[in-house]
Amino acid sequence: MNQTIRYFIFILLAVSSMLLTSCEDAIDVDSGFEAPTLVVDGWINTRNEAQTIRLTWSQDYFDSGKPAAVSDATVVVRNGNRVLPFEYTVDGAYVWTPNGEETIGVTGDIIELGIEYNGEFFISQTEVRRVPAIDSIAMVFEEGSLGLDEGYYGEVYAKDFSGEGDSYWIRAWKNDTLLNKPQELTLVWDATFDPGSGLDGVAFIRPLRLSINPQSDEGGFDPYLPGDHAYVEVHSISNEAFYFLQIAQEQMTNGDNAIFSLPIANARSNIINAETNEPVLGFFNVANISSAERWVD
Repeated sequence: MNQTIRYFIFILLAVSSMLLTSCEDAIDVDSGFEAPTLVVDGWINTRNEAQTIRLTWSQDYFDSGKPAAVSDATVVVRNGNRVLPFEYTVDGAYVWTPNGEETIGVTGDIIELGIEYNGEFFISQTEVRRVPAIDSIAMVFEEGSLGLDEGYYGEVYAKDFSGEGDSYWIRAWKNDTLLNKPQELTLVWDATFDPGSGLDGVAFIRPLRLSINPQSDEGGFDPYLPGDHAYVEVHSISNEAFYFLQIAQEQMTNGDNAIFSLPIANARSNIINAETNEPVLGFFNVANISSAERWVD
């Protein structure tokens, strides 16, 4: 063995030793958290049902405890001349209950959010966007094979509107349990995953249709079985809400690939301090919702 090869092997062994050693060392990460700030969970809809906006305080990235509630704010939503007060209940939840057939608004309405807390005012504005109807939910039986358990696999069929720039959020429940793993957050731009694809005014692509199946921890899908129930909603969201949720999903799944992890960051809010124009944490969106359900026979 010549001297060059010996030297190369020595370097490899040295690097391997360093990597093994570093894996055993505890690493303290400074998240940069200084003081809590207001967080607004403002995802409401146009259905004739109670609507909830939740206010809490932010906390350190590594704090797994329950966020502290903001209980003494004033929260209103305005649609034109209508001002709808949201009353505090518990755990930071402010609720507006419709009177009769009343709703927040309809497609095309511009809805405004106003929050007053401790002498400061926070505002936001969003448009109620259109949402396509769900045509059907199909259940197809698949025999067991490599990487696929035997059972029924669902597909939701919906068609995007003509005209680029529509964005949606698909939400699915299996037997009344929301599919809420980070990787199960399904966002749609026109009929696909991202803007710029050129697809418009067509049926959602198949990977989106399959998103109503629960994802297993191994990365595949868990099947539905006879007697199971699938319930699916499509929510209209603003383009800003699409990007907010996309960044949130990237952050929630950031540890899945340590080599290519992204820096810790907050998703861009559309809620600002009325005096400073500085954004606060959270988002405000008013969704139209279409829905469908299917039992597995």
